[in-house]
Amino acid sequence: MASSSESRSSSNGKPHVLCFHQDLTPLRTVKNSCGFFKWADEEGTVQELQFLLFERDTRIAELEILIEELENDVKKLKETNLKLEDDVAEMAINNTEQLAIISFATADKKLYNF
Repeated sequence: MASSSESRSSSNGKPHVLCFHQDLTPLRTVKNSCGFFKWADEEGTVQELQFLLFERDTRIAELEILIEELENDVKKLKETNLKLEDDVAEMAINNTEQLAIISFATADKKLYNF
C-alpha cells in the first residue's frame, strides 16, 4: 500500500512534505490536548456535529418561543398600565370635583354664620 505523503529534510534542516501527487506542501502541526480539533477520519464526527446542530436549532427554537411569550407579557402589562393610568386620571377628576363641592359647601356655611 502506497503512502499518501512522504517526508524529506530540506537543505536548511527543516522537513518538507510531499503530497500524493509529489507536490511540496507546508508542514503543519496541531496540539489536540484540549479536544478542540476534530479530524475528518474520526469515527462519529459527522453524527456528533449533526447532534450539536440539532441541539443548537432546538435551543434557538425554544428561545424564540420564550421571546414571543415575553413580548406577549410586555404587551399585556402595557395594556394594564394604560388602564391603570386612565383609572388614576378619573379618580383625580372625581377628587377635584369632591374638593370643589366641599369648598362651596364650607364657603356657604361660613357666609350664613356671621
